[in-house]
Amino acid sequence: MNMISRMTMAAAALAVAGCSSLPGANLGGTFTAESYLGTSIEGGDFNAALAREYQGLANRSATQDVNWMDATAYIAKSEAAANGGVAPWSPADLGVSADGYEKTVATITENVAARPAECARAQAYWDQYLESLAEGALACISAEDAKAMLDDALKACAGVSADYVVYFGFDRYDITKAAQEVINEVVEAMRAYAEPLVSIVGHTDTVGTFEYNQKLSERRAEAVKKALLARAAAQNVKVGNVTTAGRSEAELAVPTPDNVREPRNRRATIAISE
Repeated sequence: MNMISRMTMAAAALAVAGCSSLPGANLGGTFTAESYLGTSIEGGDFNAALAREYQGLANRSATQDVNWMDATAYIAKSEAAANGGVAPWSPADLGVSADGYEKTVATITENVAARPAECARAQAYWDQYLESLAEGALACISAEDAKAMLDDALKACAGVSADYVVYFGFDRYDITKAAQEVINEVVEAMRAYAEPLVSIVGHTDTVGTFEYNQKLSERRAEAVKKALLARAAAQNVKVGNVTTAGRSEAELAVPTPDNVREPRNRRATIAISE
């Protein structure tokens, strides 16, 4: 890296330093952050999976938030996990008020041996949730969306059977990076089936008319189908019949009155059978 690019990175890092609220964030780490994001982390145990999850959050901070200071905080946690382990942040670490810390730690502790990858994701998503609370309007992922992701991760860690869920932005049906990660998991799960049948159902929140939301829910289901088929083809995974449907706002995950923006209702569910 030449001197000009180093100075440019330093200036960018200083620009965001004031808004970084994450423990462990450091200016010096921004100079090596980019190379770490491309590092391959091997291993199938909990700490290796946790290192990869934190690396993923660092990548999100750098590429989506364009906040390299926050990225260094997650890189520090990734490195600590790879070197033997790291605990989740507590609400006090970030100066926020949040319920669920004890439940999260207990769920991970009780299930880590059986489901290390799922529990690693739960821990990383807990930290992401605290980040969203600490950064408020500056957060790339809203606290509501982060909490929904955490809840699903905790269910997976605990071994609670559930359909895969993809979430969408308000009035959107594009596939986000987080949504693509879920779709990638679905495709990997399909390897266990000789002729997997996939059912995708789109849903909306209660903002807008039922008719408009019906079309939106169908578009969400079709967007997931397109992404799933593309991923399956790229990974050479056999796919049987894929059906899609839209339910508009008829089957809310979280009951709300009319005209309420609820992130957990803006979703598509994916079920696999044979």
